This record gives sequence, structure tokens and C-alpha cells, in this order.
Amino acid sequence: MRNIMPCAFHALRPHRITRGDRRMREKRTAWALIAFSVLLACVELYVVYSAL
Repeated sequence: MRNIMPCAFHALRPHRITRGDRRMREKRTAWALIAFSVLLACVELYVVYSAL
């Protein structure tokens, strides 16, 4: 059976993420979450100590 889908349709699909790109993005996300949690802990300590 012939392929009914035109060739232009395949060009519109998003680029598949390679394993290295995914690992790099996960590492960047992990560092962002770590930095955010440390910042949040500092703000929490500041609020607690300012209430004393």
C-alpha cells in the first residue's frame, strides 16, 4: 500500500531529543531546583529569626 501522508508532514514533527540533550536538561533542572530550595530555606530562616 502506498504512503498517503505527504513528505512535508514529516518535516513538521518536532526534533527528537537525544539522550545527551535530555541528560543535560535534567542536570540543569536539578541544579535549578537545588538553588531554589536553598534560597527558600534562607528566606525561611530569615523569617524565623526576624520573628524572635
